[in-house]
Amino acid sequence: MITPAFLIIPMLRFLGKRAEHRRARAVTRSVLCAGAGLMGSAAIPLARDVIHGPLPLTIVAASFALIAFTRVDSLWVMLGAALVGFAAFQL
Repeated sequence: MITPAFLIIPMLRFLGKRAEHRRARAVTRSVLCAGAGLMGSAAIPLARDVIHGPLPLTIVAASFALIAFTRVDSLWVMLGAALVGFAAFQL
C-alpha cells in the first residue's frame, strides 16, 4: 500500500512537464478514476457496518450535506460528527 505513495512524486514531476500531452492526460485520468474506485470499494463495506441506527444515519446525512453544499472544512465536519457520537454514547 505504501509503494504508490512513493511513486506519486516522480509521476507528478514526469507528468507536470507533459501536462498538455494527450496521453499524459489520459494516464492522469485513469489513475484518478482507479483511485476513486478503490476508495469507493473500501468505503461501502465500512458504511454498511457502521450505519445501523437512526443516529449514525443522521450523522452521515448531515455530514454529507455540510460537505456537499457548504464550504465547511472536512476537518470540522469530522470533529463535529465525533463529538455528536461521543455525546450520544455517554448519554
